[in-house]
Amino acid sequence: MFAGEDPERWRWIAVGLVTALKASAISALSAYETAAQEDVLDPANPGRVAPLAMLLRRTRSEQYLAPPERLDVPLSHLEAARRLAAYRNEVVHGADARRPATLCVDSLTSLGMIAHFLVKAPAFQVAEHGVICALARDEIAALQQQLEALG
Repeated sequence: MFAGEDPERWRWIAVGLVTALKASAISALSAYETAAQEDVLDPANPGRVAPLAMLLRRTRSEQYLAPPERLDVPLSHLEAARRLAAYRNEVVHGADARRPATLCVDSLTSLGMIAHFLVKAPAFQVAEHGVICALARDEIAALQQQLEALG
């Protein structure tokens, strides 16, 4: 059963995708030999991981990543991730979360960014993480197929 039959599953899809997007951005930002711990930390909150929006801005910056690892997407993709994260936050914090009309498209867009970091242009050595990369690739493909079917 997927979200088409059980609308409440969208809550868990949002939670999972935002977590995966944040983790995949961290993997990209911390994979270079020149990477520093500060690359993934929030300057406003020492010792805490940066919020998703800041991590995504950094992954688009030539200061942190070079092509092909650098995330080269339009601002609309970042806005989609922001909307998905906002919905996720409402769900997690018990607010009366209304599923946005753009949730499916936002989920697909975020999934595409996850695929960029983990499958299309990983900044880490894939050979050292072959099984995990294969599992991620398969899960991304399966979820993409399900989301595309939902429209």
